[in-house]
Amino acid sequence: MDLALPPWTGRVVQTGRPTFGHESVEIPAPWHTPGDANRVRPRPWPLWPLWPAGLAAAATRRRRPRVLRAASAASAGAQAVLVKEEEVEKDSKPEASDSRPEKPDEHQLIVWLVAAAYVIWQMDKVNMSVAILPMASDFSWDSGEQGLIQSSIFWGYAATQVVGGLLSTRFGGKRVLLFAVTLWSCATMLAPFAASLGTEAFVLSRALVGIGEGLAPAAGLRMVATWVPEAERSRAVSTLGAGKTGGSILGLLLAPVVIGSLGWQSMFYSFGVLGLFWAAVWLLKGEDKPGSVGEGTEEIPWWPILSTPQLWGVVVAHFCHDFGGYALLTWTPTYLNKALGYNLVGSSELTVIPSVCAVAVAAAAGTAADQLHQDGMALTTVRKVFQSVGFFVPCLMLGLLASMQEIEPGSLMPILLLTVGIASGACSYAGLYSSHADLSAKYSGIVNGISTTFGALAGVCSNAYVGYALKATDSWALSLFVPSICLYLVGWAVYVWLYDATPIDWDQVKEEAEPS
Repeated sequence: MDLALPPWTGRVVQTGRPTFGHESVEIPAPWHTPGDANRVRPRPWPLWPLWPAGLAAAATRRRRPRVLRAASAASAGAQAVLVKEEEVEKDSKPEASDSRPEKPDEHQLIVWLVAAAYVIWQMDKVNMSVAILPMASDFSWDSGEQGLIQSSIFWGYAATQVVGGLLSTRFGGKRVLLFAVTLWSCATMLAPFAASLGTEAFVLSRALVGIGEGLAPAAGLRMVATWVPEAERSRAVSTLGAGKTGGSILGLLLAPVVIGSLGWQSMFYSFGVLGLFWAAVWLLKGEDKPGSVGEGTEEIPWWPILSTPQLWGVVVAHFCHDFGGYALLTWTPTYLNKALGYNLVGSSELTVIPSVCAVAVAAAAGTAADQLHQDGMALTTVRKVFQSVGFFVPCLMLGLLASMQEIEPGSLMPILLLTVGIASGACSYAGLYSSHADLSAKYSGIVNGISTTFGALAGVCSNAYVGYALKATDSWALSLFVPSICLYLVGWAVYVWLYDATPIDWDQVKEEAEPS
């Protein structure tokens, strides 16, 4: 016997199958089945809305003629159903927030474009760790001045993290990321001129690069939080992390080649042009998720956000992780050059090895994290497991480095320990770096901005400290390795204690706190 769907569908169902024109579509089962409410399953792509909304969405994608007569064959004895014009027109109107259907693979394209921006972002950050060697020779900078210059980019980077979150929430990730890449690329191209004016002008140019780069994390995470479903989020964030690490690789490989062939000035020019090229592509291909621009533009619940213990678990872990991470990223070429005797090209090429391994670790960690979550492991447990690996393995490797009393020039053991330590830290992309979007998709840009502000301050502190401590003690263990180990342990303890991945509705928290 044929069964007709409710009038709002405007379709005939034969033996439990809805018919849309000439094709039949299986009715999707409910997403969560009894006894499986807490289990998160991977969603097929393109995303299919839940039943019964799935049929309504399908109806909007296929407008029917004004009068529809569907008749079954005489042998089946099915009745014909006449669909009224008003019902079809009503059902065929899409909602305002979904006026443009999502194209297949659209969110993958967005993630890869944002990852490409992260590549260029990191290239323009690490280029100074290579250029500092010939520039220090040209301008007679000591290790204290080098530490000041290396930390200057983080001044601007820290200043615009929260601003980037606010702007991304208000205007969308596309426009903010476009402005950010354009700004830091132009500032990078101005660096040689600024250096010719003096150290102070050069420091200001690097701070301007940091201002542009400080807008990028919140804008990029905003794009991920609005486009990518939870079941795929670890992989998406790990892809961005792989972009950052890939940028380190390219920057460390290309910078010495360009400097050796054309001079350190050409490095800044070429890297800046690359950023402007990406901006042109993003202008044409980048897209905010329909309905996401302006979401959360009402009054932001600052107090509920700032008083959340889970947020501060992420913030402390972020500061502690980035203290060691930025110090190692910035000072490893100098360490290889001064302590192990490698030249400019050799130190840069060896610094690439940990970054290459980190890309593979980040990708594997993201995939494994999503799989564990899909298999039933609580998201909070997943985050803590991977973040624990991201803290403890680097601690062990840096501890072994610090304990080495005499290191012969050209020794491979320090390189092996650095490689394992830095690469294992990439597990954090399935840990704390995915935590911002877990807490709130709506306010993910602001949460990321708050957290990354402290991460950028860690970059300021670590680079300045290493430079001045190295000048005072001439000890890499006391200047770089031991401080990083101590902060890694503090970050792990606080993150495990405070973090919980349960999403928080801060708007509701604010409403409940207000007197009625």
